[in-house]
Amino acid sequence: MLSLSPLTLLPCSPLELIDVALDAGFDAVGLRLFPVMPTDVDVLADRGLQKAIQQRLSTSGLQVLDVEVVRISPNTDIAGLQPSLEFAAGVGARTFAVTAPLRGDYKPEDEGPTARKLRELCELASRYGIKPTIEFMIFRGVGTLEEAVRLVNLVDHPNLGICVDALHLQRSGGTPESLGAIDKSLLSCFQICDAPAEAPQDVQKEARFGRLYPGEGALPLAQMLDVLPSEIPVAVEAPAVAHAGDSLKARAHDVARRTRAILASRAH
Repeated sequence: MLSLSPLTLLPCSPLELIDVALDAGFDAVGLRLFPVMPTDVDVLADRGLQKAIQQRLSTSGLQVLDVEVVRISPNTDIAGLQPSLEFAAGVGARTFAVTAPLRGDYKPEDEGPTARKLRELCELASRYGIKPTIEFMIFRGVGTLEEAVRLVNLVDHPNLGICVDALHLQRSGGTPESLGAIDKSLLSCFQICDAPAEAPQDVQKEARFGRLYPGEGALPLAQMLDVLPSEIPVAVEAPAVAHAGDSLKARAHDVARRTRAILASRAH
């Protein structure tokens, strides 16, 4: 499955995302339900938009890989997430993206209570056939692959996985070798993009705006893919300010073409 993540094209509406993903030949899309940036659309506050998304997806035949993104902490209201899970189930979403608060707001003693909240979310999401997935980022409380694995083991629930983002793996000190060393059954998704080998000073800004398209940078994407399960869904998450002047359609086609070239070389 090749999916187009919203961050690649933002700011754009979910309907625009679906249209250009279909035109570019993607199998699936991700949907951002919880606004993170000022330009994000609050899907859950607009019933008309929800119905339009459901109709557009049904017409297009596209699948929904994931919905995003919830910050999980000891204070997260899990019951309050039920409407988002209901909508996600209604569009056939597979996974529910979860991250930790910023590292400065996440204390070591928060890990246990956070794990209990995450276990509660896993149980609730299982009723809708949706799997929560932890995405680690060096600037967040769960910042490395190893920390994500530790949290998953602490939660100890079968309905929980890890999303590996190529940029976050590299910037947090991870390698293809460290990725290859973990239990593959824990992995639910691989987010692909590219970047220079050397990290900038502001890695959070890079993650949101300054990535490169697959094949434009120095990340060891082929080596990462080599150690991942062959059937793992691949989501293109490549917000690139260098391509901001291109149309949504042009960007979707460009990232699709570049990603398929890397996946095809891996297949051989």
